[in-house]
Amino acid sequence: MANAVPWSLIAVISYLATITLGTLSLRGRKVRRAWHARLFALTVILTLLAAVLSFPTHWQRGVLLAVALVPLAMLPWLSRPVLKRTERHIAIGLSAAPFYLAAVVLWALSVT
Repeated sequence: MANAVPWSLIAVISYLATITLGTLSLRGRKVRRAWHARLFALTVILTLLAAVLSFPTHWQRGVLLAVALVPLAMLPWLSRPVLKRTERHIAIGLSAAPFYLAAVVLWALSVT
């Protein structure tokens, strides 16, 4: 099942959805912040799952996803309260993006 389901791609899509929902929430759209928090938790779980299931056959992808978890793990503690530290919250959240991008590129190369 680990190879049949594209866990890395699912984790990246969840990360992008979290960014989108957070952006809409900060811009005053009618999106409750609780949904952003729940989707963030789901993103962390999916990323952890994708990283673990990448080993041992796709270890580079697993390492990239594990590194992406570091800023996500720091995010709730280093950027509170979010409304007062918006720039810091965004910077920490987006610092995981290069690792997600590299992981999805490795996933795409392994599919073809």
